[in-house]
Amino acid sequence: MTFAVLQRIFMEAFAAVLLLILSAQLGFSQNSPGARAAAMGGAYLVMHDVWSSLHNQGGLVYLDGISAGVFYENRFGLTELSDRGAVVAMPVGNSAFGLSYHTFGYSSFSTSKTSLAYALKLTDKFSFGLQFNYHNTRIAENYGKASSLSVEGGFLYKMNDRISLAGHISNPNRARLSDFNDERIPTTLRIGVGYRFSERVILTGEIRKASDATPSLRAGVEYIIVEQFALRAGFGSTPAQYSFGFGWKLKTFQLDVATGYHIVLGFTPQLSLTYAVGKK
Repeated sequence: MTFAVLQRIFMEAFAAVLLLILSAQLGFSQNSPGARAAAMGGAYLVMHDVWSSLHNQGGLVYLDGISAGVFYENRFGLTELSDRGAVVAMPVGNSAFGLSYHTFGYSSFSTSKTSLAYALKLTDKFSFGLQFNYHNTRIAENYGKASSLSVEGGFLYKMNDRISLAGHISNPNRARLSDFNDERIPTTLRIGVGYRFSERVILTGEIRKASDATPSLRAGVEYIIVEQFALRAGFGSTPAQYSFGFGWKLKTFQLDVATGYHIVLGFTPQLSLTYAVGKK
């Protein structure tokens, strides 16, 4: 057996173990899809764009027109830990609809979530959204696959021109993924706040608590240098993670790039492309 073969076996075994650990914590949308959100440390509840479909559905009502986006993340530089997805949303009067698909893993082990969202603006300051999810987990080599249904929802409250509050809960029904060992998808509660210093600078913060993990704190900042270009940075705790990135807007398209840094596992780059009709 050559060194190359041994190296390949070791890397596959390492990736499989890491996947099993991360899938419970990150495979069911506990990460930060969308490079704008990822660059801000995942503290994205009070932000509102097409990526609200994957963070806080209550923000979808603030879209000006049909929007769509795709993202790809190469977690810790490992192809086996790739995370990718697509989303499309459309406002209809005081409401909005969103459709998204999110998958994590590779050919031998993967999880996916297909979602349909609905959001409604009750007042000029308050909106909420609800989303229905279909989860699927697949393990190769005759281990089979499992699927389940879950719900999630959130609200967005614009207290005034500067302060926004938001909350979100995912999987309150504790959907069962497998009868073996009563395996369930974690329930996650998120509470967020945003403070807009000016039209160009916003600071966001968020507390997350998953049913299978200790609470964590997220914080992010976005600075729009010029109308077409923005810089972002973020922080996350438990464990400590740092992120930064930028966004470049060209007419109806926006390209966002982010890089996260885990103090033990290293860098995680993410790229997303967004198409949006309407005003900024």
